[in-house]
Amino acid sequence: MNYMPAPSLTPREKQVLQLIVEGKTDQEIASFLHITVHTIHAYRKSLLHKLKANNVASLVRIAITQQLVSL
Repeated sequence: MNYMPAPSLTPREKQVLQLIVEGKTDQEIASFLHITVHTIHAYRKSLLHKLKANNVASLVRIAITQQLVSL
């Protein structure tokens, strides 16, 4: 596997990523963070782009292998 430097994520992106990795639904994340589901979709799209992931499964894999989240 090629080494890729960790991308620059905002604190909120890190928070959303952590909740995605924990298996929370969009609605659960939105309720927990007191934001809309639409905003969660925007964060997910940004995370997919920044981490160069094709889907949520690869997003989770990258987040774990790059130690961007805690387990």
